[in-house]
Amino acid sequence: MNEEETNKINVQCPVCSAKQDVEVPIRIVKENVKGVATIAINAQCGHSFHIFVDKNFSIRGYQRSDFDVSAAEPIDVAPVQNYSLPGIVKMFGEEPFAYAMHALLLNQKAILIGSDQQILKSLFINFISLFEQELADSVDAIVIMSKKDFELQDPDVFSENLVIDLDFSVIKNNPFKDEKVKIEREILKESQGIKNIDAQKNDFKEKISRIFLYTNVILNFIYQGLDNFKDIKKTMKQKDKNISQNELDLAWSIAHARYTKLLK
Repeated sequence: MNEEETNKINVQCPVCSAKQDVEVPIRIVKENVKGVATIAINAQCGHSFHIFVDKNFSIRGYQRSDFDVSAAEPIDVAPVQNYSLPGIVKMFGEEPFAYAMHALLLNQKAILIGSDQQILKSLFINFISLFEQELADSVDAIVIMSKKDFELQDPDVFSENLVIDLDFSVIKNNPFKDEKVKIEREILKESQGIKNIDAQKNDFKEKISRIFLYTNVILNFIYQGLDNFKDIKKTMKQKDKNISQNELDLAWSIAHARYTKLLK
């Protein structure tokens, strides 16, 4: 009998930050109908947790676990409900959603806490599905955690992370409190202004896709030595007069954040 084909993934324990490589069966990820597979890990550091892996074998998030399982073991869970865009926003709260979007786009970690782990997981998967593959290569994972588990942690551990309490749709810690996330709110409002519910989600995804297309164009300009946004914006608008100013401004913020992180 042939050995099952696997793919190596580097994981980081959400409890102690220890890193290790694990072998994940390719079949489990590729055949997952939800688009994101849940894999249970019993790490070398002694902690147990779940990872959420997309079809590109990128880790999209972590969930701490209270029980031990064998390393890289797939787990059976209740079906993940498919939420509409208004449904996702309602469960987050409009302000927490805008800041979670901001954190995700700028490649900053966000912690989602709540009492119901299945709801947490479903909301997490629905949220990241809005961004499809645009963030697959660079997104810093979202961590979902029970409220009880979170309250046992040293608050300083998450001082630099966005923390959202999904039980009450409130932000418990906001490293972006000086940033108004006006553009994220306006982009969301534009998509929610569409009458057809299904079309809202598709419109939002299309906006995100365009934003990352603009981000890559801006990064190419920066790599070529052109780092003045006004000059870049002028050049891009000459090629496409229909470019949304909001999308272009957000793309600049993402490109600048990625470039700055690359230099560190």
